[in-house]
Amino acid sequence: MVNSLTTAYRESVQPRMLGMPMYNAALQTEAVGFAWRDGRLCGVLLTPWCMNLVLFPQACDEWEDRAAARTVEVEFPSGSQRCMLSALEGMPVHLSLPLFTTVLDFENQETARQVAREVLQRLYTRAATGGDADPASGPQSSRKQPRTLTRRELLRGGRVAP
Repeated sequence: MVNSLTTAYRESVQPRMLGMPMYNAALQTEAVGFAWRDGRLCGVLLTPWCMNLVLFPQACDEWEDRAAARTVEVEFPSGSQRCMLSALEGMPVHLSLPLFTTVLDFENQETARQVAREVLQRLYTRAATGGDADPASGPQSSRKQPRTLTRRELLRGGRVAP
């Protein structure tokens, strides 16, 4: 499925993006860090024009029933994110979350790849709660409620304040 995704983007989308102002010729289309996480195949699709998180559905997901361009709220360990339904010819419906809408600042493939891996790590790391993690150590009402990171905070390396 991942190979089909990268092939579809290289063959269908990339020729149309070539020559656009946001196209970074130093980058190639590549699937980074795809693995099964929480029952879904998830990773980052790096292209010369953008970087997106991509999730393929698990058996119980009914994304195909939703119209294209709709969104689905997905819970990650770091917090909830609104992902867009995507349908590319020859590919099953999947979700995408724009991480970088331009990749012009990436000097080379390895730098972009490292950023993609870091984003995945942060996305799948439980947000800090800022209180005692042990529920037996004090009454629930005295602890602060955990705050999740916004997508912008997550991608900029933000942390939840204690």
